[in-house]
Amino acid sequence: MTSTGSGNGKRITPGSLLIVALMTGAAGALAAEPAFLHSAQLAVVRQQLQNHSAAPQTLEAYRHLLAAADSALQQPALSVTDKGMTPPSGSKHDYLSLSAYWWPDDSKSDGLPWTRKDGQVNPASKNNQSDGVRLADFTARVQHLTLAWYFSGEQQYADKAASLLRTWFITPQTRMNPNLNFAQGVPGISPGRNAGVLDGRYFSTRIVDSLVLLQGNPAWTDNDQQQLRAWMQDYLHWLQSNKLAIKESQTKNNHGNWYATQVAGIAWYLGDKAVIGEMAKLTKSKLDVQLNADGTQPEELARTRSFHYSYFNLQAVSLLAVLAQKNGIDLWHYTTPSGGSILASLDFMARYTDPFVPWPYEALDEIRVRPVPLLSWADNAIGENRYEQHIRSATFSWPSVAKPTSDGYDQRVTRGAVMEAERETWLLSLPSFAAGYVAPHTQEAKK
Repeated sequence: MTSTGSGNGKRITPGSLLIVALMTGAAGALAAEPAFLHSAQLAVVRQQLQNHSAAPQTLEAYRHLLAAADSALQQPALSVTDKGMTPPSGSKHDYLSLSAYWWPDDSKSDGLPWTRKDGQVNPASKNNQSDGVRLADFTARVQHLTLAWYFSGEQQYADKAASLLRTWFITPQTRMNPNLNFAQGVPGISPGRNAGVLDGRYFSTRIVDSLVLLQGNPAWTDNDQQQLRAWMQDYLHWLQSNKLAIKESQTKNNHGNWYATQVAGIAWYLGDKAVIGEMAKLTKSKLDVQLNADGTQPEELARTRSFHYSYFNLQAVSLLAVLAQKNGIDLWHYTTPSGGSILASLDFMARYTDPFVPWPYEALDEIRVRPVPLLSWADNAIGENRYEQHIRSATFSWPSVAKPTSDGYDQRVTRGAVMEAERETWLLSLPSFAAGYVAPHTQEAKK
């Protein structure tokens, strides 16, 4: 098979058996279509990169993706067994994280029990002693590498992604046990809490689609796939039966929606469409109490990071709406008894993607471009350009130096969030108005 240049030193390989299978809807025991991405849109973007007709924003997002993937090539594999702390079970194969907003009590000699400071991140929850940051880094690297392989055709990216997946999920010496029993623990209160189920969302939103895209790649064998499927089946069982997970499913704020999205994504991978329907029904019941007719979300506005959580809740709901639509369920147009809806809440958030429009609520941090991908997903789903102007005007820029900011957030985190929003908007979803984009230099060449 021949390959053509992408204009940046990476190959674009036109067509593969994998993409043929995805585009023709080939079915099997496991999902052939990504859960949260659309294979047809990905194929269009890849073709645009190949023939130099991609929008400048797409080219920039692709450049950043390749930089992230190249960095991941140089990094070692990550495992839950790398942490310094040992879970109460005595096994480092069990995932362990500390809740971010809890701190030692200065009035107590031993600091116990820790006390909550909403929105203020305790650095102790973000180091190598526990697994929280490690899980986020691992899933991000797998996603970056898989997408870099998909768009560039460079096998080294798929090889590395497969290696990382085997280390985390399969290899006996390093694999994670399929549970979150000790996630978001709080010293002096509990070794694990229902809120910790939120940590596992990346297994659904990042890993599931990476696994779907890697199916058929020589780096990811049938045996690998069978063992990963078994892990996901065990993990889904934990999510549906463990008392911490069940308690999380009953929460009324963003946590409950992320539970539904996480379960639905894994169920999609395993081919269990009935569970997706159950999660859509569960989410509707939560939206009934979460969304006001004016688009505000009272549960999230009550937080010290009100902008972040207003976006964060809508991200979970929008991802589930993308997946539910593939299962014949329309959440985008669902209207609550009080007149609230996903679209009304996106309308509300859209105006604040403009950094010059003041956010009227308490907010320790405001990364204004974060809702932009959600606007693109919605437009693509409902077949409109409802949010075109907001998407067009979004500027994806970030701090150039990684150092703590005055409110305690690391600028590296901000940069990662902005890059993710850029990638999800212009590389992975492709705004509907840009689907037929032709670069100006290409137009001139055709004259």
